[in-house]
Amino acid sequence: MYISSNKVVTVHYSLTDDNQQIIENTYEKNKPLVYTHGRGQMPSGFESQLSKATKGQKLSFSLMPAEAYGLRKINNTQRIPVKYLKHEGKLSAGKQIKVNTDTGVRHGTIIKVGKFNADVDMNHPLAGKNLHFEVEVISICDAPESSSASGQSPSCGCC
Repeated sequence: MYISSNKVVTVHYSLTDDNQQIIENTYEKNKPLVYTHGRGQMPSGFESQLSKATKGQKLSFSLMPAEAYGLRKINNTQRIPVKYLKHEGKLSAGKQIKVNTDTGVRHGTIIKVGKFNADVDMNHPLAGKNLHFEVEVISICDAPESSSASGQSPSCGCC
């Protein structure tokens, strides 16, 4: 079976930056990534590289920022009242947070914290970076009918 739209895909991967610094490694956590292909849950470049791959296949590829999380936008900052960030615990510069917006949850990085407001960089933490993947396809199966309607990515029972 090939990876294509509406397939539940399970992969192990190692992700590094241009300096070979490990950003994420699912092997270390022994927790593979499960996603539904073609639903926009992964960067477009990642999905295009895995299209037509088969179970057991190993791939190595690099993604430029435009194929991954985009370029960094210099003015993509927001000043947010700290009362709306209480769910994040103690705030400090450099902390990765999740911000509820009109379009859903977005990731941000605290730039500066004041008494009443926090300045947050709303770029994705990996925006502007070249990403290097080593991927192993563990399993591929059809998405259950219930996940097709909901857009969720549950395990199909084969993973």
